[in-house]
Amino acid sequence: MSMLSIHRRMMLGLIGGLAAACAGAFTAVPARADDTVTLWSWRTEDEAAMRRIFDAFEAKNPGVKVDIQFTPDADYQNRLSTALRGGRGPDIAQLKAYGELQPFIEGGYLDALDDSVSELKAMPDAALGGARGRADGKIYGVPYSVPMMGVFYNQEIFAAQGIEVPKTYKDFVAACEKLKAAGITPIAAGGANGSAWELEIGVGVVGPTIYGPGFYDEMMSGKATFEDPRYVAALKRFAELKPYYSDGFAGVDYTTATQQFISGKAAMFFGGSFENGSFKAQNPKLKFSIFPFPADDAATKLYTSAFSDGSYGLVSESANKEAAIKVLNFMASAEFAQLFADELGWPPARTDVTVKDPVLAEMMAMAKNSTPYLTLVGFRWQTPTASSVLQSEIIDMVEGNITPEKLAGDMQAAVATWFKPKQ
Repeated sequence: MSMLSIHRRMMLGLIGGLAAACAGAFTAVPARADDTVTLWSWRTEDEAAMRRIFDAFEAKNPGVKVDIQFTPDADYQNRLSTALRGGRGPDIAQLKAYGELQPFIEGGYLDALDDSVSELKAMPDAALGGARGRADGKIYGVPYSVPMMGVFYNQEIFAAQGIEVPKTYKDFVAACEKLKAAGITPIAAGGANGSAWELEIGVGVVGPTIYGPGFYDEMMSGKATFEDPRYVAALKRFAELKPYYSDGFAGVDYTTATQQFISGKAAMFFGGSFENGSFKAQNPKLKFSIFPFPADDAATKLYTSAFSDGSYGLVSESANKEAAIKVLNFMASAEFAQLFADELGWPPARTDVTVKDPVLAEMMAMAKNSTPYLTLVGFRWQTPTASSVLQSEIIDMVEGNITPEKLAGDMQAAVATWFKPKQ
């Protein structure tokens, strides 16, 4: 066995905490010599839209077929890791961003795309940052979106209750009180059953109005930590909204919370841009939009958290690289970005698109005043991650079992074991 093969197997042990039993759980994809390109994704909710996008590609490229295979997010990393370890992965894999991407790069499972996908040069660094190898600075995936976060709201409920988009935090609380008095759940929220990542997003919605746009740079330079009063204040604000979250908050999961909003049982939802297309697909009659979380002072400039959601990478052992690179070049193009925006309603990785969807237009306007999604962009590079601590303790914080100071201290203690500030 070559040293590269040994290294690859060692690196895959770091990805996802795999058990050997996972290996037989999925059907491996055999290598092919034809022009059918297999593409794996975890975005099951986007299946119909992605199929339409690639139908458009295939119509213009009759010699290439794209076989998209979807696996639920909870199982996706295990499927991909197991397949790569056995040398039987897809041609193109959807990849997580930032720290979650690095083990695949370090294990030699992906080809760098700098030379083969020229359109990457048309993408902003906010998109490319999540697909860049930390050691060599090369790009290992074609980014597809730079989502941002905000407060989704039901326009019909707001109108019926005489509520305008809040200009201050005081206005926001008053709106929540009015909704609650009318028997409407103000904010659909919950992180049970492994979906506490959605509550982390909630902190990403609230946080920038508290700690400001320069806080990320202070964290990266070591001038600030998670125990900074500004970050603790963001946690406190998220927790103090508990009276307005879904009833039985601790037992509500992400799917239930989204359904409460989609069905009109809840007036608001803290989420990312990726919810736009999903909400519309599930309830085409839903009238909703989005706004940035308000600050104490109406004169304060409002900021939103933004991040590179992920990318699509070329698997090194693909038997069909020429066709796969053709597909990746399409995914990096302005044409794909426009189709992506039209079909899914997310802010695409490229900005040279015509915005047709009014909710997407609001998102892209908000994104002009953005700051990196702190726990993802800055602190998911090694374990223990800030996200893992936040997600494991945030329900206890909201329920009052631990203080925001305790959660912030635990996050700082975790990342201090590996994080080295930039000098």
